[in-house]
Amino acid sequence: MTDIALFGMFRPWGGTYRRLMNQIHVWTDHGWSVELVTFRDGEMFYPDEMPPSVRFTHLGTRSKFTTTFALWRYLRRRRPRVILSVNHISNVILAQVSRFPDTGTRRFLSVPNTFGESEKLAAEPRRREQKFREIQRLYPRCQGVIAVSDGVREDLLNTVGLRGVTVQRIYSGSVARRTLERADEPVDHPWLVDKTCPVILSAGRLVPQKDYPTLLRAFARLRERRNARLIIVGKGREQPRLEQLARELGIEADLDLPGFVANPYAWMARADVFALSSRWEGLVNVVMEALGLGLPVVSTDCPSGPREILAGGRYGVLVPMRDPEALADGLEQVLRGEGPQFDHEEAVRPFRAETAAQAYLDFFGLERPGRERAAS
Repeated sequence: MTDIALFGMFRPWGGTYRRLMNQIHVWTDHGWSVELVTFRDGEMFYPDEMPPSVRFTHLGTRSKFTTTFALWRYLRRRRPRVILSVNHISNVILAQVSRFPDTGTRRFLSVPNTFGESEKLAAEPRRREQKFREIQRLYPRCQGVIAVSDGVREDLLNTVGLRGVTVQRIYSGSVARRTLERADEPVDHPWLVDKTCPVILSAGRLVPQKDYPTLLRAFARLRERRNARLIIVGKGREQPRLEQLARELGIEADLDLPGFVANPYAWMARADVFALSSRWEGLVNVVMEALGLGLPVVSTDCPSGPREILAGGRYGVLVPMRDPEALADGLEQVLRGEGPQFDHEEAVRPFRAETAAQAYLDFFGLERPGRERAAS
């Protein structure tokens, strides 16, 4: 019998899967058995780092209905003690399993982002209302919902109007010893190897949510005051637009968009400040990881993650959203050495993988590892 099954349309890389990987290592190290279950074009995430004991099952389905039935058959056959879905589409499918006879598996849903802040939903009021009703109707069919931040929990309860199910805030386990140790690995980027001026680093998908145009405009203002360089790690459909904006701002020589980087920790360890310009977030893995590496952070005060992670500005500089001048001022403040001073161990303690992994087990109601149960 599997102890914990994780269900989603997985991708090989990504922040959501990084934090899950961190927790998987904690669970398997303590004797819990874990299985990944996917559908459509889902793949094993971080395959080179996955513990060999973790099973991988592809349901071989695409539509919601066929996936729901296939997932129910999987639960009836494998009988995991709990199953956790990792995003909205997998949440909906897992919730709909309740239409079939009970398999004895406890079902939990996780929500990594706010629904109320989504600009796409805001632009389509009818679709927004439909999604809210879907959540209100389906999510209560499971045993619990996990929100990655207080802001996401508040969004579910007060904006979406979710009722009839326990919604528990559990911070992501983004800070892990084994991943932060990779900060010592070499980096081949010339700006970080032979540093001649400060380097600002940002990381994330190149999508509107991250609002990189504001960061580029802020960097252009900063460059009028001092020498600096900007690296934005990540891929996405916004790259051509950002490259064009950089040319218009005259900063293309001091901006690099290297795409996906397998080991961002080594880059963070050699940068001078981490910048986040997002319009909304659930929680922000890279901000927690930057804190774990001792890298100063300047972030927009967007809903909902940065304020929680940075303790209202105690652990980093918070600036208004879509304000290039304020972001430039925050970056300059940190580069002058005038950012907040604090105990980094205290700052990252709530976001350690061990803390998150145990909080999940407590919410699942799992009291002891499978190997201990088998020996009893």
